[in-house]
Amino acid sequence: MVASMLAHLFSHQVTEHPVHSLLLLILVALPIAYITGNEYVRYARRVKEFTGPPDWLLVGNIPDIKYNAAEKYREWSKTYGAVYQIQLGNEPVIVVNSAASAREIFGANSQALSSRPVFWTFHKVRWVGWVEADCKMADGCCV
Repeated sequence: MVASMLAHLFSHQVTEHPVHSLLLLILVALPIAYITGNEYVRYARRVKEFTGPPDWLLVGNIPDIKYNAAEKYREWSKTYGAVYQIQLGNEPVIVVNSAASAREIFGANSQALSSRPVFWTFHKVRWVGWVEADCKMADGCCV
C-alpha cells in the first residue's frame, strides 16, 4: 500500500516536474555513488592478512585517534594483537605496537624497508625534466 502510493507520487512528480526530478536525482545519486566508490577503494587497499578495529565511513579511524592516539593504539593492541591495521582516510596503516614485533618485522625485512618510497610525481615527472634540462645545457648531446 505504502509502496504503491510512493510509486504514484514519484511518477506524478516526474511527469509534472521533470527538471526538478532530474536535479533531485543528481543531488541524491552523486553522493551515493561517491561514497560507494570511495568505500570500494578503501576496501580494496586494505592489507588482507591484518585485522583491525572497525572504521568510520569515509574517514577511517581518524576520529578514534583524534585526541590520544598512543592510548588508543594500546587499547587496540589488547584486542587485535601487537600488529594490526587501521585506516586513515583512504590509506591503510599497519601499526606495530611492541618492541618484539618491531624487531621481528623490521629486522627480518631490513633490505626491503631500507629505501625511500618512490613518489611518481617527484621521481618520474621531475627526473624527465632534469634530464631534458641537462641535455639543453650540454648543447643537446645527451643520449
